[in-house]
Amino acid sequence: MNIPLSRRLLAEMAGTAVLCLFGIGAAVAVAAAGAGGAGLLIVALAHGLALAVAIYAFGPVSGGHFNPTVSIALAARGHFAWRDVPAYVLAQLAGGVLGAALVYAAYTDAAVDSGLGATTFTAGVAPALIAEAAGAFILVIAVFALAVAPTAPRGLHGLGIGLALAVQIMVFGPLTGASVNLARTLGPDVVLSVAGGTVPWWQLAVYLIGPVVGGLAAAFLFRTVRRTAAQPTAVAERN
Repeated sequence: MNIPLSRRLLAEMAGTAVLCLFGIGAAVAVAAAGAGGAGLLIVALAHGLALAVAIYAFGPVSGGHFNPTVSIALAARGHFAWRDVPAYVLAQLAGGVLGAALVYAAYTDAAVDSGLGATTFTAGVAPALIAEAAGAFILVIAVFALAVAPTAPRGLHGLGIGLALAVQIMVFGPLTGASVNLARTLGPDVVLSVAGGTVPWWQLAVYLIGPVVGGLAAAFLFRTVRRTAAQPTAVAERN
């Protein structure tokens, strides 16, 4: 990618901020309105649509990662330079804090009272790790299938990846908040802490380890399956 790193980092920060602003904002709005059972669907769709918009808007500049898990998974399979991963992750974390700060600026005390959309879990470390890993798995599979694979359909990557994020939130949201994104977790934690809220910092390790494990598993499995699936086709053509 010939675009200067500074521009790519700005795009990553902006895209992550968009994702977190509207994802976290939806969680706060649902809590403030008392949306009940429909709240999970609203939050899931808000995250998915915000990610799709961010990908279409800023993806042509930075690649549209907006998530440390995605950057690490792409680098692990040779689709992204390892030397740029630390800078991308820092930009994404900054975007997460910026998005959460904007939600707090809009909702102030109501945001703090609702927990600022922070992702936490109460079911135990093992179920939380499984949920975050599984959620990241489906997200990264979507990234490889819709944005990396040579056979990926044109123009559908943003919507498809956004829907993958929304689907995993619908499934795992009640368990962990289904962050699968360290920037999405750290942003509201930092702002909530500064605003005087209570943050279970010890849980942060789950939101780091789980998504990375799930994302790497998806990256390596996708490559293996696609390579294996191509072999019978080649044999059939020779026959």
